[in-house]
Parts: sequence; structure tokens; C-alpha cells
Amino acid sequence: MVKQDSNLKVIWFFLRPYKLQAAALLVLSLVVGSLEAASVAAVYPIVSTAFDAGGQDNTLLRLFGTIARRLPIADEFITYCLIFLVIVLLAFTVKMFSIRFRIRFSVNLVKKTQDKIFQKFINADYQYFIDHKQGELIYNVGGAPAAISSLVSAITEMIAQVILFATVIVLLFSLSWPGTVVVLVVGAIYYAFTRYLGERVSYHSGKGETLALQKSGVILNEAISGIKHVKIFSTGEDWVTRFNETTAERWRHSAKRDIWQQVPGPILTLILFASVGIIALFIRIIAPNSFLGLVPTIGTFAFAVFRLVPALSTMSSQGMKIMSVLPPCEIVYDVLHKTIGHIKDGEQEFDSFRSEIEFDKVSFTYPGRDITLKNLSFTIKKSETTAIVGRSGAGKTTIINLLLRLFEPDEGEIKIDGISLNRYRLKSWLRNIGVVSQDTFILNDTVENNITFRSNRYTRNEVERAAKYADAHQFITRLPDGYDTLVGDKGMKLSGGQAQRIAVARAMIRQPEILIFDEATNNLDNISEAAVQRAIDEISKDHTVIIIAHRLSTVARADKIIVLGNECVIEEGTHRQLLANRGAYWELCQREPL
Repeated sequence: MVKQDSNLKVIWFFLRPYKLQAAALLVLSLVVGSLEAASVAAVYPIVSTAFDAGGQDNTLLRLFGTIARRLPIADEFITYCLIFLVIVLLAFTVKMFSIRFRIRFSVNLVKKTQDKIFQKFINADYQYFIDHKQGELIYNVGGAPAAISSLVSAITEMIAQVILFATVIVLLFSLSWPGTVVVLVVGAIYYAFTRYLGERVSYHSGKGETLALQKSGVILNEAISGIKHVKIFSTGEDWVTRFNETTAERWRHSAKRDIWQQVPGPILTLILFASVGIIALFIRIIAPNSFLGLVPTIGTFAFAVFRLVPALSTMSSQGMKIMSVLPPCEIVYDVLHKTIGHIKDGEQEFDSFRSEIEFDKVSFTYPGRDITLKNLSFTIKKSETTAIVGRSGAGKTTIINLLLRLFEPDEGEIKIDGISLNRYRLKSWLRNIGVVSQDTFILNDTVENNITFRSNRYTRNEVERAAKYADAHQFITRLPDGYDTLVGDKGMKLSGGQAQRIAVARAMIRQPEILIFDEATNNLDNISEAAVQRAIDEISKDHTVIIIAHRLSTVARADKIIVLGNECVIEEGTHRQLLANRGAYWELCQREPL
């Protein structure tokens, strides 16, 4: 069973930052409920006057009679009808304003919540994204917050109906307390029934639907991201089956919730309408002579009961709706409430790279894996090209990840010009670094927007200058629309070499002092590799370049080659020096001749 205090805690978490708006919404709900109850009460003097039933001692008739006498209209019946119409019109007007206010408030609340979640995700450390599935993260930002709007809507509508119900019950007591007791008993049974459904059915169905939505989002995201491999390995039917199973599970929970939400309304309508008919027959049988005098009471009572039916039905459906949308709201609550790890920023601005990068006894281990680096020490000099080589798993890319502060060393220190890297502001440090990786990330956009990475800080001249640096300008100008050519999803309209040279241009447009090429030519054919290598050679003339490579042909001209093995540096030197040593580098060259 769902804990009520836990539910209130989640609800209050979202409303707390907007106390004034929430209070205004509450006041509007109170006014709407009160006016709707007043419209029910206003029926009594109309019926009483129409049947000339007397009843001047009745509290309701005296109240409306006082209002009527202040109006310059002789006919009481017309006066009471006008009062009724004014109340109904006023209730309608306030309700429309309340709906508008509620919707604008809900939309704003959802938008700000999505913004907060996205901001929190962007600021999270890289490990957070490794530990979570993309489909879940996408749902947590895009899908789950939408439930907050439904939550606010359901709460405010329920409050209005509770006020209406409470006020009308008071009215009914003034007319007939035995009849009111019958209504209350029916209402109590109905409330217990719908609460049971809300806790046992709606909440768990909503939770099941939420989990199924997350699963289907993960499957959809992975299938689209890996569609090439899905087709190559002919596993499309397996993916369709998995997706169909999760969507079937989602809609099974949805159907179960919707069916049970619809059941209480017809049951309540049957019971209450039958009760009104039975009460009227009962009065007619036991008091036939005074029946006409009781017509205003019976009529108002019937009208009130008929008005309570949708109120009770709405209260129950909104209560069940609250329970069904709580699971996604709880997900949002957990995301915003819990602390997500992030890299602690430094306080010192990084102005420029002056002398060297030093790894001083750096150790690092990925969570759940064996040691990757242990007591690693080496230096990278300014204006030199430094290559890092070694077998797969030796820690080459890990060095780059640490240098980019995607992770923090477990032990040791990375120093830039003698100052610890974690003392610098991360943005100021990364502004001076350009990275070209093995897996080129290409946007489904124009060539220019891929080079600028959708930043509006750069001019076309700067874009072209970066492209020339990357040996990409010539092939770009031969594309159908030049720099305005759309490259397709993941750059499908580009060759591997073209995509990689665009990535080089993206790194160069920032005019960084340090360029990192992480397996940048690993997946390219010889012609494409030669084009990218020309770009690297050109850049190396006036930049500090770090090259991570499997292909030794890309590192032979480096000023220094660092060979990794056994979790640390096992050799350093130039290509010639290392070959002469006939050590680990020489063995690598024997396996892959230059």
C-alpha cells in the first residue's frame, strides 16, 4: 500500500517553490466550489416560489429573499431566476479563469522541471551516463515531468469538487437530515471503494506503465542508434518482438487503469439516482397530503444529488488519476532530490599553455574493473607532438579522459605548467583543447553547423579557415550546397574520411593550443587516412599535439612516443630510439610494419 505521507511529500516537493501560485490556485478552487454549491442552493427559492409552497422560515429562502428585496424587480420568481443565472455565470467565469491559470501554471511547472533535470544531467559527471541507459534518461527528461501537469490538474479539480461536495452536504442537511445521512453513507462507501482502487489498481498500474515506457524508450533508442548493426546481423524481428512485448505491457496496465477509473461513476449514478426516486416515492406514500409542500425540498434535494454525482465521480477519478501519475512524478522527485556526482570545478582561470603537462604517479581504476593505470608518470612538452601507443586496454584513451577531466585520478596528480589541473576552471581549460576521436559524432545538420557544433559564435570566414586547416575545404565546396549541405543522420552522406576531417575542423575552429587525436585514423581506409594525416601534420607545426594510435604509421613522426604496458609507461623516446632499443615498441612494429 502506498504511504500517504510519502505522496504528500512528493506533491509538496513540486509545489513548494511556487507557494504563491499554488495558494492562488487553491483560492480559485475554493471559489469555484463555493459558487457551484451556491448555484445548487439558488434552486430552492425558484422551486418554492413556482409552487407557492411557502416555507418563509427556511434559512435558504430568507437568505435569497434578502438579496431579492434589494433588487428593483417586483416578480419574485424572475428575481430568483436572475440570481440563479448570475451565480451560474459567475461560477462559469471563475472556473474558466481557474482553468486558464491552472494550465499556464502546470505548463510552466513542467517546463522548469524539465529544464532543471536537463541542467542536472548536463552537469553530472561522465560516470553517471555510463551507469544509466540512454532511453531511461530521455524518458526522465521528456516523459516523466509531463505527469506533473496531470498531478496539478487533478489536485486542483479535486479540491474544487471537495468544496462543492462539503457545501452541498450542509445545504442538504438544512433540507432533510435523513436523506443527507443516506447520501453520506453512500458517499463513504463510494470513497472507500475508490480509494482502494486508487491504491491497489491505479498506483500499481501507473507504476507498471511507467516502467514499461522506460523499457520501450531504451529499446527504441538502442534500435535507432544501432540500426546499421540491427540490419547487418538480421536481428530486426528480435527487436520488434522485444518492443512489442514492452508496449503490450504498457497498454495492458493503461487499459486496466482506465477501465477501473470508469467503473465507479456508473455505479454511483445508479445508486444515487435510484435513492432519489425511492425517497420521493417514500414521501409520497407516507405523507400524501403534505407532498406538494415538500416539492421544493424534494426538487432541490434531487438537483443537489444530481450535482453531487459528477462531483463524487470527479473526486474519485481525480483521486485515481493522482495515484496513477505519482510513479512518474516519483521518478522526477528522485532525480531532482538525489545528489548526482559531478566533477568539482576549480577556481583559477586557465589563460594559456606555457611549458608542459605532467602526469605525476597517476593511478585510476574504472568502477567494477581491474586497475587501468598505476603510478603513471610522464610529461608532454609544449609545441611538440607526443604519441601514446600500446595494446588494447593499456589505458591510452583513459589518459585522455583524465586529461579532459571526464574522470578524476584515484591517486596522483595531473599538472599543467606545475599547477594541479583540478585547480583550474574546467571551461577555461577545455576552451584550449580540441579533440578528434575515433567515433566521430556528426549532427544531422549542415556541414557548417557540424563544424561550429551549432554555436553562433563563429563567422563563415572562421568556418572556412578551420576547414582549410583540416584539409576539408575542397571537398566541402564540391558538395551540392557547399557548407549548407545537409549531411544526414550520423553523417550518412559523407565518407568516413570526410566526416573525420569535419571533426578536425570542429576541433580547430576554437583555435585551441592543444590538439588531441584519439584513434582519429583507426577506422579509415588508406586514402582517407592520408588526408587526415596531412591535416594532423599541418596542425602539428604550430600546436601541441597528442596522438593516441593503434596504427604506428600515424606516430612515426612524433617528437616523443610513450609506450604503455602493465598499467604504466614502459618506454619513451623517438621512433628511431625506440626501434634501436628493440623493446616493446619494436615488438609492436614487428606486428604492424610501418
